[in-house]
Amino acid sequence: MKNYGILGQRLLQSLAPEIHRELGNFRYERFQLEPEELDSFFEKREFAGLNITSPYKTEVIKYCDELTPDAEAIGSVDTIIVDENGRLIGDNCEYDGFRYTIRKCGIQIKDKKVLIFGSGESAKTVKAVVRDLGAKKIVTVTKNGQVNYENFYEHSDANIIINTTHTGMYPHNGEKLVELKKFPDICGVLELVYNPRRTKLICEAEDLEIPNSDNLSMVVAHHYMTEVKFGLIEPDDELMKATYKTMSDRRKNIIFVGLPGCGKTTIAKVVAAKLGRPCIDVDRLIEIKAGVPLASIFLAYGETYYRELETETLKKITRNGGQVISIESGAVLSPENQYYIRQNGYVVWLTRDFEDLKIDGVYLARNREALKRIDNERTPIYRFLADINVEVTDNAEKTVFEIINKMNIKQNPSVL
Repeated sequence: MKNYGILGQRLLQSLAPEIHRELGNFRYERFQLEPEELDSFFEKREFAGLNITSPYKTEVIKYCDELTPDAEAIGSVDTIIVDENGRLIGDNCEYDGFRYTIRKCGIQIKDKKVLIFGSGESAKTVKAVVRDLGAKKIVTVTKNGQVNYENFYEHSDANIIINTTHTGMYPHNGEKLVELKKFPDICGVLELVYNPRRTKLICEAEDLEIPNSDNLSMVVAHHYMTEVKFGLIEPDDELMKATYKTMSDRRKNIIFVGLPGCGKTTIAKVVAAKLGRPCIDVDRLIEIKAGVPLASIFLAYGETYYRELETETLKKITRNGGQVISIESGAVLSPENQYYIRQNGYVVWLTRDFEDLKIDGVYLARNREALKRIDNERTPIYRFLADINVEVTDNAEKTVFEIINKMNIKQNPSVL
């Protein structure tokens, strides 16, 4: 029996097989090929249907027997359907995925000026979508084009910004091309990067309360439409929404923040066990790296040294997702750390009655006065970062139940 799959040159990071499994297709694999292998691959035709990714979206057109109107108009094929006669039909399902993303986040394109960063294969699809949705003007920004990275702020009257480049994509987390504050009329930001979950660009859009979306919803909608066009599933919006939520939840780091002694480490361990996820205690990693207990780091080397180790550790571990992480209460003070926490994070702010905080052995909270100063300094930041707030009780199981219930996240069946 022939399999379905994704065709590309570098597929290690592709989410396609995982998405198709969630949609019920267990005959989906990776076809990772070099350019010189394409002729033989298509001559054999040992596949039931394909998704196409970089750098082959235009290259595969020559192997198609027919193109759909969308694929022909865009000049890019990301899906090949094998019809009942064995003919290869080139289609563009990314078009449907991007339209869905725009609709999902409520961005209005009609009569707007759109700035598109990048001119690669995905940019062709993006341009076709915004054109069809009635954009007033479309400006493409490229590295060496007429409108480029040096002069694009001349278009500061743009309303929508769309990044189709790899800027900010793993492993280059934290990079961005645009300062949104320089666009006073901006009303929408769309990012074609899904790893990390929040790029620096998306974080800035959130801070400015600008409607925005990362690329995961587009990727899921794209592959959902592929399954429909393969004839493997019937159209079902609820299935697509459920698949998106599962994929999104799976990639989130659940990160616990809160005052010293509120129970972050204890609660993180229980949540990790319930969800079947690895649990990471940042303080413990720092102790291992420094080779001495936490209090000794502060006493021997000072807080500045500790914070440097903390930032280095957060930068490394938060690039990946699917973890449960507890951090020291002051990690949130650094704007750089705040980005690392947010990039793949779902932040759970734990609170507890002030008198119940367990501060024995906490170097920076040696007494209640010191703790009060910490509270005044850090609580506004916890409030800003938090996705949810949960009050800790002496019943850890009850607290964990409330956290998981508020997150509406699936537990791992193997640990139930």
